[in-house]
Amino acid sequence: MTDKNKKPNSSNFSPIWWTLLAIIIIILCLPSTFVMAQERVRKPAVAGYFYPKDKEELTKTVDDFILSVKQKQIAGKILGLMSPHAGYVFSGQVAAYSYRQIKDKNYDTVIILGPSHRVYLKGASVGNWDAYVTPLGKVKVNKEIVNALLSTGEPFHFVEQAHIREHSVETQIPFLQRVLKNFDIVPIVMGTPSLTDCEKISNALSKIVGKRNVLFVASSDMSHFPNYINANKVDRKCLSLIEKFDPELVFNSEEKFLRERIPNLSTALCGLSSVVTLMMTVKLLGGDTVKILNYANSGDVAIHGRRETRRVVGYGAVAFYKK
Repeated sequence: MTDKNKKPNSSNFSPIWWTLLAIIIIILCLPSTFVMAQERVRKPAVAGYFYPKDKEELTKTVDDFILSVKQKQIAGKILGLMSPHAGYVFSGQVAAYSYRQIKDKNYDTVIILGPSHRVYLKGASVGNWDAYVTPLGKVKVNKEIVNALLSTGEPFHFVEQAHIREHSVETQIPFLQRVLKNFDIVPIVMGTPSLTDCEKISNALSKIVGKRNVLFVASSDMSHFPNYINANKVDRKCLSLIEKFDPELVFNSEEKFLRERIPNLSTALCGLSSVVTLMMTVKLLGGDTVKILNYANSGDVAIHGRRETRRVVGYGAVAFYKK
């Protein structure tokens, strides 16, 4: 007969029951405030300021810019682009000349190099986020490449504050979202590195990229604050130097332009290190040709029927490719 009063023996429990019991005890012991690790998302900082924050309006704005470009796509393999990062009302049409070149093309990853406007940096801050968000949605960050860069040490590091409010990387993403599909990004905010540092960054990028299908974007405006006529002169000289595909020549040109003491000129390329690093990297990856796609400055845009030509900012669109 079965003894109904007999107590269960712990030896009757199978190992799987002991495992389940242990898991239940652990869960019950966790504090009520326990939260699973959340995705590290970099939220938009300049939506509604540099570009529309409404999804439909932003979509139409970018698409209209792209549709206005009648220039044919380059036949070669585009490895890099230079694109401006000002408010879209001023620089969006110029940026569209760069992004029209890669519309409906395939890239697995876009590495965006932009200058730091708000935080002093040495070297390059690699955005160790899980994703960037714009009104058009979320774009994943390629953590494999990010971790590989950070593991190399100097001049790579991650300074969170350098990314939080920085617009130079963010303004490129809505354009990428409208012209590409199924891509991720590597956001890199750069300080004012030396030419040697640019070479170190470039060498590391080219090695880590390897045979991946990657596009580089250098986010950079051009001359800051001369009058309209002088901006055209300085910017077209600068573009002619970029066209020579000589990174050192471009790097050294900044100081030469400033020595000319052009009234109100504070820089010829605000993303100088980004552009120079891109040029170096593209050359290492087999790029052999540069094409100037478009140029304009803020004085070309009329706001409420008025063009401000006394103090302007220049914008250039450039493609770097392999024939």
